[in-house]
Parts: sequence; C-alpha cells; structure tokens
Amino acid sequence: MWEKFGDSEWNIPQARSTVAELRHHAGDGREYDGIELFLALCEYLDRLHGQHGFDYFFTGAEQAALASAVQEVRGREIEPDPDTDRLMQPVNAAVTLIEGRDLVIWLEARPGWERQIGLCLRAMYAYLDQLYGGPGTFNQLLKPAELERVAAR
Repeated sequence: MWEKFGDSEWNIPQARSTVAELRHHAGDGREYDGIELFLALCEYLDRLHGQHGFDYFFTGAEQAALASAVQEVRGREIEPDPDTDRLMQPVNAAVTLIEGRDLVIWLEARPGWERQIGLCLRAMYAYLDQLYGGPGTFNQLLKPAELERVAAR
C-alpha cells in the first residue's frame, strides 16, 4: 500500500495519474498553473531520483544520499550566473519557484481537487527543501548537467 502524499488524500501514483487527467479538463487560470507546476515538479523529481523515478519520497539512507548529492552539486557553483536569476526561473511556462510557493497557499484554500493538489505541492516543496538543505532552501532548479551528476550518484 502506498503512503499518502503529504496531507493529501492521494498517494503519489494516484496524484500523478489524477493530475495528469485533470490537465485535460481544467480551464485556464491558477488551477491550471497548479496542475502544470505539479507535473513539472514531478518531472524534476523523476530526474533527481534517477532510474527509479519519483513514486515515493526517499527516507533514511536513500534520502541522505540524494540530499548529499544535491548539496554537493549546488556547492560547486562558485559564482552565480548574472544572466540567470534561478530564484525567478520558471518551473514551467507560467510559474516561478517563488510564485509556486504562493500558489500552494492559494490552492490549499480551495475546495476539492484544487486543495489536494495544493497539499501535494506543499509536500513536494518540503521534500525538496530537505534535499536542498533545510526549510526554504529549494530556491533554484539544477541545470540539466547538474541533474545528471545527481542521478549518477
């Protein structure tokens, strides 16, 4: 049996399937941005988790190894790229990392599936914060080459 996805009523496989289906039925607006953000972060976590993909949150030694790899790769960046403000980089076409955190709060206040997506996103941000070094540290996406180094751990 799969564990719940944070405080959501859904587990990770159920959430991924449900949200992918909702993508085809949701209108424009913040709800759709939440769907796109969720799918983009799942894809990002697929790449971080490597060959196994993201179908559960790593814990214990698995999480520690992944966190160590992420933090090592992030520590290699000696000076920021002046042409790229990673904090403001889009996770998808509509939402940046900062805007995504605000969107989580908005979605959680909504009823039904929007709330469930918000709860799932909150769990994803919390997990990514843990991998990146603590609360609020998920403030940049790793570049493709950095993701490959992490996945090769």
